[in-house]
Amino acid sequence: MKTTILKHITVAVFAGAMCLVGCNDLDQEPTNKYTDKAFWTSPERANMVLNMAYNQMYSHDKIFQDEALSDNMYEQRGDPDTRVIRTGQSTPNTSLFHNEWQWIFQGVKTCNVFMTFVDDVPGMDAGQLAYMKAQIRFIRAFLYFRLACFYGDIPFFLKDISLEESRRMSRTSYVEVMSALHRELDEIIPDLPKRDDLSSEDNGRITKAAAMVLKARMYLYENTQRTGNSVAENMRKVADICDELIHNQAEHGSYSLLTRGNDEGYLSPYEYLFTSGAEYNSEVILDYAAVELDKQWNMLYSMVPITAGANLCQRVPSKALVDSYKMSDGSTPTNLNSYTGRDPRLQYSVACNGSDWYDLNENGEYVRKFTLDVTSGTDKAGTSNGSPTGFYIRKYFDPNHGKNLEMWTNIIMMRYADVLLMYAEAKAYLNELDATVWNETIRPIRERAGVGGVEFPTSGDYTQIVRDERRVELAFEGLRYFDLIRWINYKDERSTAVADLLNGPVYMYDGTSIAEFHFDTGRDILWSLPLSETQLVPTLLPNNPGY
Repeated sequence: MKTTILKHITVAVFAGAMCLVGCNDLDQEPTNKYTDKAFWTSPERANMVLNMAYNQMYSHDKIFQDEALSDNMYEQRGDPDTRVIRTGQSTPNTSLFHNEWQWIFQGVKTCNVFMTFVDDVPGMDAGQLAYMKAQIRFIRAFLYFRLACFYGDIPFFLKDISLEESRRMSRTSYVEVMSALHRELDEIIPDLPKRDDLSSEDNGRITKAAAMVLKARMYLYENTQRTGNSVAENMRKVADICDELIHNQAEHGSYSLLTRGNDEGYLSPYEYLFTSGAEYNSEVILDYAAVELDKQWNMLYSMVPITAGANLCQRVPSKALVDSYKMSDGSTPTNLNSYTGRDPRLQYSVACNGSDWYDLNENGEYVRKFTLDVTSGTDKAGTSNGSPTGFYIRKYFDPNHGKNLEMWTNIIMMRYADVLLMYAEAKAYLNELDATVWNETIRPIRERAGVGGVEFPTSGDYTQIVRDERRVELAFEGLRYFDLIRWINYKDERSTAVADLLNGPVYMYDGTSIAEFHFDTGRDILWSLPLSETQLVPTLLPNNPGY
């Protein structure tokens, strides 16, 4: 991947910015050569546009933005849009509504331009052409699915459109969009390779398993109130897809939980999973690439303690997330203000008061740099630059980092642990979670984490057990907000309690209230269409309820 996807990434990003400038976000009135047939003269040039589409599919910032929309993370300074949304004060003019819309349609534009011209590229092998088109169609489906999750009915088109056409665009129903995206994925899966068939140069490319995971997520997150399907119907489909991924790996690719730490022995398997040294390991199904010097990211510069080399603290873990981690033996904590003896994934994900912060020294030795103190000093909770909650991010902190905490760690978008958790949740919902399913899913996840409670519980609320496991295993991986929204949308006996997780006070580590969040299930399930778009394209109206 570093020689295929990332080879032209800087050029592609610049060219993409030039290509996708224009009058509105549905059609960017491209002025760049990418829409000139004369550009499409070789497979190498087509690959440059494909690489650009990969770059536009996700970003290192998106994962933390999505977490800040959930009850896992709190964002503070500058009145950020995530907090505006969480406090129930968003309007059609909220910048994030426009920025998300614009970013997705820029990616869609690249995909549609690619599909317009790629068939006429000379010298293209038929198999290569089919694989490139399958990757583009996956990226486009990924983007459209995200857009539908946020906005419901959306403008939906699978060809490049003119500026004039964009000004007459209306919204396609959520039902039609979801159905079309499933057809897209079904059609491309035969043209995608298994992970096992990828060369090392193609590490990170989209595979059959990635397309199947996206299908499972679409069924999992589908708003059944809009489609008319039952949750049970969709859960059956989720279970079937995950069953295939778990039990038919000869057909779909070989995956397993990463169960070894780094070679030097100072990182546990769970810690190591989120470092640059472990990229493209057996657990990763799809990730968003980074590379030293050429494509780095530094979001942790505003999320880890100042003493660890950060500038100031912007996005931080919530007390609600920290409180959700059980004891290492699997029991419920009796003192939520004590972090000793908790599920090891807590210390691998969150730096709490009294945590020892480890990093490499100038001699390359992994040593304790300091013990975090949020009661006084530089990292004191609630100060102008410190964490407002008293907690800091640890997950994704790679000891192999740059001077200003630049990271070149790939951001994992899909991993095998999520497949196991989706399978367990679907089986629990269908009342089919038994010891066999448990031992294939929850047990190995807990064993890898080093936490107790690995034996199948003969009684209890299995659905809640799986949901709780999902939260701590996948914390800060960009899924929690979408999980909460879908659980509310299930409209079952748990939905009100889930909505309450997005309402009420936000607390510091010591129980002091620092903010009040508000979530209106009649309005906040879907985002507003951007005001700038509805002014340019009135045919997009009416807006979503509450706006």
